[in-house]
Amino acid sequence: MKKTMKAVLALVLALTMLLGCSATAFAATDLTTKSSINLQFNEKGKFRILQFADTQDSIFLRPGTAALVKESIAKFKPGLVVFTGDNTSVVGTALEAKLALKALLTYCEDAKVPFTCVFGNHDAEKVSKETHLKYWREYKYCMAYDADPTLYGTATHNLTIKSSDGKSTAFNLWMFDSNMYDEANGGYDYIHPDQLAWYKKTSDALKTANGGSLVPSICFQHIIPNEIMDYTTTGSNDSIGYYDGNLKANVVLDPAYCEKGSVLLEHPCPGTVNGGQLKAFAEQGDVLGVVTGHDHVNDFVVHTNFKTAKSTSIDLIQTAGAGFRSYGDDRVRGVRVIDLDETNLWSYTTKSYTLYDVLGYGKDVHQLTYFSKDGYTYWIISKVIECLPFAGPQLAEIFRNAVYSAATK
Repeated sequence: MKKTMKAVLALVLALTMLLGCSATAFAATDLTTKSSINLQFNEKGKFRILQFADTQDSIFLRPGTAALVKESIAKFKPGLVVFTGDNTSVVGTALEAKLALKALLTYCEDAKVPFTCVFGNHDAEKVSKETHLKYWREYKYCMAYDADPTLYGTATHNLTIKSSDGKSTAFNLWMFDSNMYDEANGGYDYIHPDQLAWYKKTSDALKTANGGSLVPSICFQHIIPNEIMDYTTTGSNDSIGYYDGNLKANVVLDPAYCEKGSVLLEHPCPGTVNGGQLKAFAEQGDVLGVVTGHDHVNDFVVHTNFKTAKSTSIDLIQTAGAGFRSYGDDRVRGVRVIDLDETNLWSYTTKSYTLYDVLGYGKDVHQLTYFSKDGYTYWIISKVIECLPFAGPQLAEIFRNAVYSAATK
């Protein structure tokens, strides 16, 4: 049976790659050109961002991830979708990367929702970030670009949001490549000095264009800033923690700084080096918070001691992974929504939603999670059955029900 499954997988992969070979070539090789799409507060003065962290899949997107992406877009109706790194998990060629993105981004394209991305530590382990970015930019609703190719990393950029009347820039979004691995010091990488210099220069230009007033903003990146470790403690409180064998204690977020209900199920994994990112943000004064992924089972908001120009805290906003291919926990696996209000631009509201919040708790959802994990090979076989010329979809449904029933007895 195992040999048969492997043969089916190999056949489907080969057919998919052959079909992919006829796909459209790069729309452009220039990675610095901004999209012509304009982000704008709606007539009610609202703007919504939907974040997906660590979708991290390949050509055959897990059905649970696919459903979560599709239904979240339909449910929350965002003005922008942001993918915050480890967007795909490519083990082979550039063609695989291209097809993996097609499987993921089709839901944004179908919904005609603008989207952008930052890269994580896994995206470019096999295929370069530049190649990934070229593939991203083939899509009509993609807004990602590389603001300055001389900077450390790839695709660090910003996106402005116009006021509801379209007359001014009301808000700004920073997209930072937090890079991959620190070759000099070991561990994960961080936001480098040249990236922060670009940030300050761009922030100053926005301020000048805004009549001398700072433009409030939120930052998105994959790896959380180093300072998160200053806001953990041992013991128990309203947040969920993890057990640290070295400390022989339960580690939680400090209740004096975190939002109630925050979840810390694993040790945060910031960069080895503190590059001074939050210090730079505080000196400039325009960033309300840093939104991250990377740590798949952590979900929290921490109010740091770093302040904006309006004396509000610069928050660390961590979102659990949305994907099923890599590790995760269904208690937190999901998405994050960030809402902006034009009448109070120096504030924001945010809430994370689990896959059950989005998809419900019925049998269909449990089937999706099963076929996204242990039953994934069977799900691929069912997709092959769907292609049969006679009653394919019906037979595939019978097959899935039979497999799931046997697995859950």
